[in-house]
Amino acid sequence: MSSHGISGAGRAELAAVAGRRRFIAPADVAAELGVDRQVAARRLAHWAERGWLRRVRRGLYIPVPVDAEHPESWSQDALVVAAAAWSPCYFTGWTAASHWGLTEQMFRTTVVKTTQRVRHSEVRLLDSGYLLTHVAEDRLSWGMRSSWHEEVRLQIADPARTVVDILDRPGIGGGIRHGAEILDAYLDTEDSAPLIEYAERLGNRAVFKRLGHLIEALGRDEPELIAACRARLSAGIVLLDPNAPPGGPRIPTWGLRANVQVAPHSPS
Repeated sequence: MSSHGISGAGRAELAAVAGRRRFIAPADVAAELGVDRQVAARRLAHWAERGWLRRVRRGLYIPVPVDAEHPESWSQDALVVAAAAWSPCYFTGWTAASHWGLTEQMFRTTVVKTTQRVRHSEVRLLDSGYLLTHVAEDRLSWGMRSSWHEEVRLQIADPARTVVDILDRPGIGGGIRHGAEILDAYLDTEDSAPLIEYAERLGNRAVFKRLGHLIEALGRDEPELIAACRARLSAGIVLLDPNAPPGGPRIPTWGLRANVQVAPHSPS
């Protein structure tokens, strides 16, 4: 769709609304033009139909530059879009692991944890895919670091929080095998103590089972970390990877079923 079909007055209104905004919502139009929310929503839809805006999701749009060669595919940085759509939120899983250099694998989907209600775990906005999970607001108060993307301040799980989040839900780390590689890379350069602190804050005792087993499976010399995990084990058997088939041997010492086999990493 090419950009066309609005009057000079309409362009002036759009310019006033857009200003330096990266994203535009009905409230912005209502405040700038002195109209009610319904009129504002219709204006946004009208401008989007003519290619001057691109719809991100219901009630959220991005301005399209006048010189954009392909307005219908104009976009923004995937993390910046997520922050606008689902704030308060933070980035974790393989997205954070890549940010911190804990993995060399590239994933096309961005992992986001948001305090907003999550109706669908897999979502596409503009041309990017997202893996969404809900998180309680108090869980955003620890294990975070700020990162700037295109002048927008984002919250990203720090390296230890990234590992613990993946051990809590291995699917956001690409499965437990890739999660083990991320853990291995973490232990090469980072302090292990925050792993125990964060796992306790998270409150899922399965994290200690997976962590202790993976340290042994990886052949890591971490006696204090293993002892800390053993001291925090709970009753019952959990799957090493909840997203994999449920077979495999039981590991009584760790209270889990090894439905995925993890071997020590061999440097290439």
